[in-house]
Amino acid sequence: MVRSNDASSESGFTLIELLVVLSILTMVLGMSVSVFRSFGEGQSLEIAASQVSTAVRAARNWSVSTGMPSRVMVDPDNRTVTAYGFSTVAAWDFESLSGEPANTPLPQGLAVAGAFRQKAEVTGHVEAASGSVGSGILCVNDGAALQAEWQPRYDVHRGFSVEAWVQFWQPPWNIEDGIEPSGGFSDPRREMRMAIMSLPGSFEVGLLGDGSVYLEIGDPKGDIDAPFFRAQTESRRIIADRWSHVRAAFDGVDITIEVDGVAVDWYPEGFEWIVPEDWPPLPDVIARVDSDLYISHPARFFMGGLDQIVLRSATDPEVVELPDNVELLGAPQMIYLSGNGSLDSLEHDLPVVIHIAEVGDLVQLEQVDGTSVAGESFRDQMNRKKQERQDQQDRVEDAFGSPIGDLMSHLEDWQADSGNGDEVEDIYLLPLSPGIHFGIGDVDEHTVLRLHNIVVDLTGAIRG
Repeated sequence: MVRSNDASSESGFTLIELLVVLSILTMVLGMSVSVFRSFGEGQSLEIAASQVSTAVRAARNWSVSTGMPSRVMVDPDNRTVTAYGFSTVAAWDFESLSGEPANTPLPQGLAVAGAFRQKAEVTGHVEAASGSVGSGILCVNDGAALQAEWQPRYDVHRGFSVEAWVQFWQPPWNIEDGIEPSGGFSDPRREMRMAIMSLPGSFEVGLLGDGSVYLEIGDPKGDIDAPFFRAQTESRRIIADRWSHVRAAFDGVDITIEVDGVAVDWYPEGFEWIVPEDWPPLPDVIARVDSDLYISHPARFFMGGLDQIVLRSATDPEVVELPDNVELLGAPQMIYLSGNGSLDSLEHDLPVVIHIAEVGDLVQLEQVDGTSVAGESFRDQMNRKKQERQDQQDRVEDAFGSPIGDLMSHLEDWQADSGNGDEVEDIYLLPLSPGIHFGIGDVDEHTVLRLHNIVVDLTGAIRG
């Protein structure tokens, strides 16, 4: 066999070939970077809409899981969507006491387990008794309470909600005891406080001796400059010797007190006859404390039965901040979700639409996604159909005449001559269907390239 040593048989690349390959790679890589960058910019609307939808769903999930109302604030001025809700941090149903003998005080220091492995120890005269469902507790004498050691989860500085089933014993009284020296009349039992749940220095919820519900924020014995607020309802909201459901909540914005699922009016203590405009402001924040949590309270023990006590804390708000090229259209709005996840019928009688718009120039849109807005826009379509109807009406009038039309034209001309001459701006309504819409045009001083609608219907279903 003869081996050839000819140099032409050896493989290799010339300098020109290498330069050509490098130039091709440079062009491909440059195009790839611009394509990926354009792809990311083109997805900003979809990403923002997904984040807004997630925030609304979070609020709805909070409502469904806790049975508490939640809210979503849509703020076009700051280009943010914020969801507010509650999460359960402690609960006791007292079913672990079903084996304890009735009419017998529970042992001092007995640990009653809660839903999250919390333990509340018995202090004072507390008995196991029948509850609203299954077992409950009965607070009999001075000092009757359950004391749970402080945990970080009891921090409710953003807001709180306390709910419980109560069956209270109302002490008797004589009418003569309510006659004041001035000749007025008052129920002295209104000065009697019976705590349902208390975190001293932070909050307390309970009943007054006349059957009203009260809620305290802050420490009544704190410094004069320390924030404190006490809200209470009218008397006889709770009927004695029967089980009633009570819920009192402060979400950092407003106070809500419910009895058997119905919201009741409340007012600050001492402001019964004062208009709400002159009420003192609600605290901006709830004090953070490290004191123990009490069911009832040794100094203000609840006289009667308690069952199914739940403490909820306001969650950290879910905040969505939109990118620079995405705007929220329309006026600011608050979306209220009820405890079952549907829109609150007292606040909403129609579905809610959140308009999320990608703004910019049409040339920018072509550069971002590589396509132009083809076909007829939504606004152009409306103008075209309007013009077609007008042309058709003109042709009919030219053929047959229109006395009514002549009269309407005369009235319109007369109204225009008698008015101030200002032109009436044509009202343009955004589409309300969920999903993406193209070619919207100028809205709220923005050139809308694409519009993404998120619709929350009356049942709470979220589409778009």
